[in-house]
This record gives sequence, C-alpha cells and structure tokens, in this order.
Amino acid sequence: MGQNITLSLTILLTGFAVVFAVLLVLIGIIKAYGTVVYKIQNRQQMKKITRNADLPKAEREPEEEVPVPDDIEEENSDELIAVISAAVYSMASSPKNICIKGIRKAPSRTNAWRNAGISDNVRPF
Repeated sequence: MGQNITLSLTILLTGFAVVFAVLLVLIGIIKAYGTVVYKIQNRQQMKKITRNADLPKAEREPEEEVPVPDDIEEENSDELIAVISAAVYSMASSPKNICIKGIRKAPSRTNAWRNAGISDNVRPF
C-alpha cells in the first residue's frame, strides 16, 4: 500500500513537471514568434526613420501628410478655442512657456471597417 502511494505521488509530480516545462517552452516560442513578426512589420518604417535621421534637416524626406477634404469646415468657435487652451495649460507643467499657434482636427487613424464594427456592437437596442 505504501509503495502505491509513493508511485502515485511520483507519477503526479512528474506529470506536473512535464506540463509546466512544456508550457514554458510554448511561452518562449510564442514570444519569439511575436518578436519576429513585429520586426518584420516595422522593418520598412525603421529604414525610413534611420535614413532620415542621418541626413541634415533640409535634406530629409518629407513626412507623409493626410490630405484634408475640402468640404470640411474649419470654423473654431471662441468657446472651443478657450476650452482647448485651458486643457493644454492645465496639463502643462510650466504654462508660461506654452504658445498655442493653431487648432485643427487630428486626422483619423482608424479603419472605416473597425469604426463600423464598433458602432454596430455598442449601439443600444
């Protein structure tokens, strides 16, 4: 009877050790795969950054700008400008050195399909 308990505990502990060892190996493989994929996806971006960093500012390639459609009105009311200015000044550590030169809407960086999915899933019944 004592031998059966000892054998059972040995098999149990060996099983736990094998399972955790395999889990650690899988975690390492997944992290390595993620690192490789990340580096491949950002290779083009890193080449452009390093190429521009070596050149003087006058010779650098121009950064891509998102064109703004003509049908968008760019009217900023005085209240909106005051609220944005107050938010900027409140977030700054030394507001004396801040000069707001202009206010414009940031370009949308999200995919239209993503926005449609989000609005479809969060719409009330």
